[in-house]
Amino acid sequence: MTEDIRWQQRFENLSKALHRLREALQGTAREPDNHLYQIALIGAFQFTFELSWKTMKDYLVYNGVSVSLPRDVIKQAFHHQLILDGQVWIDMLEDRNLMAHVYQEQAAITAGKSIRERYAPAIEQIHKDLLKKRST
Repeated sequence: MTEDIRWQQRFENLSKALHRLREALQGTAREPDNHLYQIALIGAFQFTFELSWKTMKDYLVYNGVSVSLPRDVIKQAFHHQLILDGQVWIDMLEDRNLMAHVYQEQAAITAGKSIRERYAPAIEQIHKDLLKKRST
């Protein structure tokens, strides 16, 4: 019963984080050369990604799948068809790890492009699908 509550509570936090990611995406769309918006986008992505994989983990545990590490969660989420493209999520994990340790302007620009074009849509997909599961 605690797992049921946990994944739904974590989902609420994911929804709030996703809202912030959307705001950062809008900011960088308006002012693509604004370095503060780029930093905000990367930061919003990092905590939204973190909440995404942890929400997936809690949902999998609720459904009887024992996982703990992010890479294992991603593999099991793909296996159980919770996510559509496992490689995008593995790329997100690797990029999140790189972004957490180094800030270089060119890397930030590249990361921003990946967040806009690949990562945000994948996060939107898991959010939408979990929202449906939460309602049923």
